[in-house]
Amino acid sequence: MRLPALDDRLSRAAALFPACEYGADIGADHGRLSCHLLGVNRCERMCVADISAESLEKAKNLLLLHGLSHRADITVGDGLFALDRPAQAIAILGMGGHTLSGILERGKEKLKGATLVLSAHTQLSLVRKTLMELEYTIETEEIAYAGGRHYVVLRACPGKSMYSEKEMFLGPMLMHSENLEHYADYLSWRIGLTQCKKNAEGERELKWLKEEYARVCHSGNDSESDQ
Repeated sequence: MRLPALDDRLSRAAALFPACEYGADIGADHGRLSCHLLGVNRCERMCVADISAESLEKAKNLLLLHGLSHRADITVGDGLFALDRPAQAIAILGMGGHTLSGILERGKEKLKGATLVLSAHTQLSLVRKTLMELEYTIETEEIAYAGGRHYVVLRACPGKSMYSEKEMFLGPMLMHSENLEHYADYLSWRIGLTQCKKNAEGERELKWLKEEYARVCHSGNDSESDQ
């Protein structure tokens, strides 16, 4: 049976997830990412966890349908506390930045040096700050477009890093990446959202976004003129 289709956000998360003996999908919800990772043998075994028993039932049924449930530890649990053994790689997707950062901070003893694949709907600055404080460094950041909105999907590994406030807001790897696919559209979308913030913080963030958008557009024009 063909594995379930992944949207752009989940496809990018799957591509960033390293091959490992034991992986984890925290906040698995419908279980499509776990099903894919097990189905393509990216992971030999996975912890498939969610705080919602109702959501986890969907994941359980999907894994059963594809004959993969025997390779999954399906666990109702709060964040990283669902793990009862170390995972080499952990995905946490589909939630706000405050929630995601709280999961990392409260469960930091469970990380054990695992590679992290993360995506938050909001407050990415807080997620990047939390990673820095936990002595994780961001290896890569990619832009995904799914369900009518843009997402950042990132991978982080153990290592000390130091990001400025601007880098934490815009994304250190996005700012220095040569792969600008979807980046200009993402910046334009964020400019539209940030214009609604009528305070000093919003004005500073809007300035950073507009400066970065101008830089990206200028780089794109330079590339076209060189051809």
